[in-house]
Amino acid sequence: MPRKSPALLPDGLYDQVVTDSLQQLIEASIGEHGFTVADLAAEDAPARMAEVLASTLARILEDLGEEDGEKPRRQLALVNDLLRYVRHRATHSDVPGDTGAGHGPHAHALDPREEARFDADGVHGLLSSPPRLLLAVHRNRVVPFRKEQRPEIGLAMPWLFTAGRGTPSLLSELQRELGACDRVDILVSFITQSGVRKLLDILQRITAVDALGRPGTRLRILTTTYTGATEMQALDLLARLPGVEVRVSLDGRRTRLHAKAWIFHRDSGFGSAYVGSANLSAAAMMGGLEWTVKFTEQGQEELFTRARANFETLWEDREFQRYDPENAVHRTALENALTREAGHGLPVRLTFFDLEPKSYQQEMLDQLHAERLQGRHRNLLVAATGTGKTVVAAFDYRRLCAEQGGRPRLLFVAHREEILRQARRTYQEVLRDHAFGCLLVGGAEPDSHDHLFATIDSVSSRGLVDRFGADYWNVVIIDECHRLAANRFDALANAIRPAVLLGLTATPERSDGKSILGYFQNRRDGSPAVELRLWQALDLQLLCPFEYYACDDETDFSSVPWNAPGETAAIDRLVTGNDMRARMVIHEWQRLAGSLSQSRALVFCVSVGHARFMTDRLNAAGIPAECVVGDSSAEDRRAAPERLARGEINAIVTCDLYNEGVDLPFVNTLLLLRPTQSPVLFQQQIGRGLRLHSSKENCLILDFVGRYREDFRFDRLLSSLTGLHRAQLPSEAENDFPSLPSGCFIHLQRQARERILGSLRRLVQQNWRRLCTELQTYVTLQGRDAIRLVDFLKDQGVELESLYRGSGRSGWICLKRQAGLLPGEVTQEEEYFGRRFADLLHVDDVERLAFLAQVTRSRAAHELKEAHPNKNGSEPVATSGSALLKDAGSARERRLLQMLAYQIDAGHQQKETGAAFLARLMESPMSFQELGELAEVLSSRNVLPARSIPGMEDLPLCLHASYGIREILTAVGWLTDTRRSPFQAGVLALPERRTELLFVTLDKREGYHQRIAYHDYAISAERFHWQTQNSAGPDTKVGQRYLESPDNGWQFQLFVRQTRKDPYRACGPVTLLQAEGNRPMSIHWKLEVPLPARLFQAFSILRDA
Repeated sequence: MPRKSPALLPDGLYDQVVTDSLQQLIEASIGEHGFTVADLAAEDAPARMAEVLASTLARILEDLGEEDGEKPRRQLALVNDLLRYVRHRATHSDVPGDTGAGHGPHAHALDPREEARFDADGVHGLLSSPPRLLLAVHRNRVVPFRKEQRPEIGLAMPWLFTAGRGTPSLLSELQRELGACDRVDILVSFITQSGVRKLLDILQRITAVDALGRPGTRLRILTTTYTGATEMQALDLLARLPGVEVRVSLDGRRTRLHAKAWIFHRDSGFGSAYVGSANLSAAAMMGGLEWTVKFTEQGQEELFTRARANFETLWEDREFQRYDPENAVHRTALENALTREAGHGLPVRLTFFDLEPKSYQQEMLDQLHAERLQGRHRNLLVAATGTGKTVVAAFDYRRLCAEQGGRPRLLFVAHREEILRQARRTYQEVLRDHAFGCLLVGGAEPDSHDHLFATIDSVSSRGLVDRFGADYWNVVIIDECHRLAANRFDALANAIRPAVLLGLTATPERSDGKSILGYFQNRRDGSPAVELRLWQALDLQLLCPFEYYACDDETDFSSVPWNAPGETAAIDRLVTGNDMRARMVIHEWQRLAGSLSQSRALVFCVSVGHARFMTDRLNAAGIPAECVVGDSSAEDRRAAPERLARGEINAIVTCDLYNEGVDLPFVNTLLLLRPTQSPVLFQQQIGRGLRLHSSKENCLILDFVGRYREDFRFDRLLSSLTGLHRAQLPSEAENDFPSLPSGCFIHLQRQARERILGSLRRLVQQNWRRLCTELQTYVTLQGRDAIRLVDFLKDQGVELESLYRGSGRSGWICLKRQAGLLPGEVTQEEEYFGRRFADLLHVDDVERLAFLAQVTRSRAAHELKEAHPNKNGSEPVATSGSALLKDAGSARERRLLQMLAYQIDAGHQQKETGAAFLARLMESPMSFQELGELAEVLSSRNVLPARSIPGMEDLPLCLHASYGIREILTAVGWLTDTRRSPFQAGVLALPERRTELLFVTLDKREGYHQRIAYHDYAISAERFHWQTQNSAGPDTKVGQRYLESPDNGWQFQLFVRQTRKDPYRACGPVTLLQAEGNRPMSIHWKLEVPLPARLFQAFSILRDA
């Protein structure tokens, strides 16, 4: 091949399959270095190779002879020869020495029987002669098959509509698509009457009903009240058409829907989708610089499947409410929402149109329920302002009403009358009872004290607890409990004895700096019952997005004793009076913010002296600022925020994080001048600027990263900000944090980036050594050697996954020996079990955790060891499994022990009874003790309630719990102490139980992939879309088993995991809703028990479902 010019391959990025000619060009023009190639991923290979083949074949066919009447026949003959050859090679790939080299299409002809089987395929058979296209099938109904009735672009070809010359009109193409489809899904931000008018004739025609009242075409329409642009008259026109359902999002505070899409479904499988910038308005469809991309089910199947899956999930989202123009309540709610979103100031009010908790609120409710099932009834709910804590409390009360019957007595306490009035209205709407509850404020006397909404002042001054008794109210809610005066809150919380106590707060710290956690029954790891994390609230758009800049700072903080006495004083000496640092701070603020006239900033300092110093420097630089600290007058505390809001000053400088006066929603800038290693302090600083407010789009955060010791814990701060684990942070930081919540941004300046990345890499690379140092330091501070794993993890903020790693050094006993807390070297068995215990970190089944605790504490285990002191005894260990639990050695417990044995011993050759495994474990007594401590940790962080899987109550499996495949197979009896075989299938039929287990892996690849096809996903908490094995069809035995259920007596149990690395979640029994397709089939299952909110979010294709 002649040498080609290097200019043919300019420098840049490529995504091209390497052919022989391209390889030669690379070698000739580039040489050995200067290029990068990668193996073609197995999941990519078929489609990418087919692309090369199609492109090459198209050029060959185009050049095949002269343009004459015979050219199509020559092209067809060549294609059919090629298909015969490929099919023969695929079915005779085991021919010795057959590498494909030198073989032509005629080298292996198909015999008549092979050709008959090939043609029987229909879709993938040989091309018929002459070449033709099937345009329509119209046996039983009229189909618009004439050219002028069909979409001009066709049904298999993509297109970009730009409103430019030479392109069809988007409006006319939409009209043709509407007239030639079976179902339509429309997704737009807003709908106007002018847009609907242009389509009204075709919509009326296609939705006309037949003699049985059935519309010809059904439409589903999703839209919003965003900016108030949607017109009610337009929705009325659409919703009144037969077969048309309209759903609307009324919550403009979370405007998630900006997509514009039309999806046209055809039973023939030739659907099409239009995605772009055009809403359903005349201006968008007929003019303007709108771009819209068309893709098709046949040509771009993956994209079409993705669009259909996303719409299906949004359609089931409770945020979108059905709109009925004949329903007065619906009309009023829509009108109010449109008025409010248009900026006319109507307050947000709940109506009967919006009575369901949002998914994140449902998750809070699920967590509260789980806490109470574990005997903890004094609960604290921590979530940012604006997340709807009162709504959660109201739905929680409604559930208690359903459980107990009637209306249990309720006392709702807050510090302001306005909060009480809003809370009572919320309860009234949730309970659908506008007479519910009485107010107790000021001097008024309520008609009843049974359902009372009262200020803390009224409760205290009237002595209600003494008057009615500590247990008079069944449910007591204390709202904004961090704001209540310490003495009154303390008196109420200690005196009241309800069946259920629920505290609502934005922070567990009171205004005096003291924690309120001690008044509640927290989880075993010390955390509150429910806590909506910062990154979760950001992901849900409940907080304002942030722009975080880690700015270079040359201040040397290496001598600061972090998290130790003297920390504050040491920082103060370095920053107070440091003019160079002050000038740098001011310069960076001016550079990044541009004009400071719009800044409403909080500046956090380390001390009163530092705050006053910075206030002086800001004012000297022409930036109006005011210092508000602990000894400021009450008038100054009140006036400074008002002056900041009006723009009279641009900054409040403070060191008092607990001052309510600086907790202002309009703050749009934070300057963090007080370095810290404390995630709590860091989040409190950040949280001051993340309140939603109409005057800001985001919050600018400037953090100044000085020179710290190598052991400075950047990972703790970044984890608290992003929700990422320590091991994830280095790659995220290297790639500029691509997985942040929508609208959020993190930028690390050059020196700060080097320091932070260096620290993060050292943490990961030297993780074990650092853990040893942390443990030694912790023991020294505690003054004792008897350290429990649960305390070490909680107090040091260490992730369990950092200790149990599956490879290399791993485990609590190994760490304690390495740190010198236990004498001697790590034994071989301790090393083995420490590594294998990593496969237990997912366990959250209450029954299994209790069983582990029982086994590791039980004398029966010790009796078992005494009965079998070593494996060389005269009696085989495996014969005495009944000695496991002397008083409760049931078959269920023996099955639980077998599950434990096979989960820890992962090899297929490691076949033994559970009792034999336990005896072996006990011969390593420190490992045996470690298992007990690990079970304690797993129990402390568990929030899952105990509930058997319906239909499998006799098996030791818990609904919605996590399991490895070996644990599931052992639980159902497929793996036993005498049979241990490999299993890699996606389904398992258990004929003796007439039950089939469906094992679903949502993402079968690593990382993102251009051909991600959404075949398996949760449509809603109650519905799941699943694609069968490729061999299943309506005419197969397996396919008929699905289609004929449940009448045939078969049940199906769903187990789902997100990736191959994750455990499965037991989702319970599912029943058939609908099925379509053939080899494979697509099935919609209905879950007998709805998924908890957190699992639906994990299994949904929407990022923040």
